[in-house]
Amino acid sequence: MKQRTRLHQPHIRAKIFGAVLITLGALLLIYTFFLRTSPPDPLHLKLAFTSLLIGTFMILLITEQTIPRRISNAQLEGNLAFVNKMTTDLKLAGQAIFLPKSAILSEERIYIPVDNTPRTYVPFVDDNMVLNLRKDGEVLGISLPPSGLALLRKIQADTSFEKIGLENVEEKLQSFVGLNLLRSVTLKKEQNGWKLELERPEACTTEQPTCSQYPCATCSAVLTAITQAAGEKIWVQDTHRMGAKTIFHLKIGGEHASL
Repeated sequence: MKQRTRLHQPHIRAKIFGAVLITLGALLLIYTFFLRTSPPDPLHLKLAFTSLLIGTFMILLITEQTIPRRISNAQLEGNLAFVNKMTTDLKLAGQAIFLPKSAILSEERIYIPVDNTPRTYVPFVDDNMVLNLRKDGEVLGISLPPSGLALLRKIQADTSFEKIGLENVEEKLQSFVGLNLLRSVTLKKEQNGWKLELERPEACTTEQPTCSQYPCATCSAVLTAITQAAGEKIWVQDTHRMGAKTIFHLKIGGEHASL
């Protein structure tokens, strides 16, 4: 499975195609100078050297950092900017709560409450709800699909997290390492909850406040996977960074959490 996964990575495919171009260029040079009896064809020479140059470029300069992260970042920049503006305009100061699928939710959701005061419950949230309003129209919070849900679905083609339990989820999360999305991932029990530590191949560019409210695709996919494994709510308590590491302190399960 690992070999098949690696071959499907864009930078691996680029290197394979680069090797094909170099081979093609070399064959064209051999044909032009050694196998033809007539003078070298300028068109063949141009094709040969172009193939060699492009192939060399693809092998030497295109790495795993060049394609997946740039594409991933570009796909998420607009969404993250929109959510940042929404949370700022609505004055939402609470931390994210990851909600599992349920009778009223067909997919996982993130709920961001309006403030950071202690709470013991999550208001009613279903598939159609974005704004959670009080009877007087005041906003209590917003509900959004996790930014990493699409990424997680692709990973689930090979790895299932559904109801596997917290004792098994860390091993399954190594799929993110195998795909070069993360360098390491650990989930450990601590005194007041759980500590999730994600180390990236390079430092995260997402603004720090966003990590606690609407994490980027990779972090969000990991947190959603944990939500699926536990079948419980995941309450983000705090986040901080240490170099290329992003650390989440979590409460998992139950209706009681200090946000």
